[in-house]
Amino acid sequence: MILLLSIYSTLIYHAACLDYDGWLNIKVEHSLNCNGDKYCNRGTISLKSIRAGTAIIEQTAFNNNHIEELKELSQFDGFYTIRTLVTTADSKETEFLSSVKAKAFLENGLSDVISAWVLPNGEVIAVTFQVMNASQPNQLKQNSEYQINSNFYLRHVDQAPVPDTASYIQKLEREKEAREKGDLKDNRPFLSRYWMYIVPVAIFVLISGVGNPEGGAPPSR
Repeated sequence: MILLLSIYSTLIYHAACLDYDGWLNIKVEHSLNCNGDKYCNRGTISLKSIRAGTAIIEQTAFNNNHIEELKELSQFDGFYTIRTLVTTADSKETEFLSSVKAKAFLENGLSDVISAWVLPNGEVIAVTFQVMNASQPNQLKQNSEYQINSNFYLRHVDQAPVPDTASYIQKLEREKEAREKGDLKDNRPFLSRYWMYIVPVAIFVLISGVGNPEGGAPPSR
């Protein structure tokens, strides 16, 4: 009973975090075995409802060419990169790039975690790609196909309040008017209030001192 209440509360919380609901589609591309292209298709992640958060993941299995390229990258401590192309009902396609060490991806048995970070209005602001640190490296057995094991998560982001610039400017203007009318006491230090009068005088005195040094030797004849 407690577990059911906990799950129910979690679902209510996530639903309350989102002001928007709609479909979400993420096209996943990678940089392996692409026949000269920079990126090629790896699969798709689709959600009918962002609030529900249930994703359908469809990915193409790796073949021996993919594995050999990953091994080559691992020898040079290189990165395996994916590109995600995100579309929603109310937005254009947005591109995100993310990378992990090729060696770590191999040692995790082609298992990874893909997360989409979503604002309350449904806007996806980031897609991250990572693998967990494997305590025991997973040696892939020789095969004709290697399945990718991906977990997908929606991460809800609380949007910070946007400063009201117009209200701030109006406040400064009101303070300026009140100061000019004498209704607002100026608590600034003396130098801060009268620097525009002090600086020219100081410069004039400095120049005069340089042009007419005191205590100098009398001119020679």
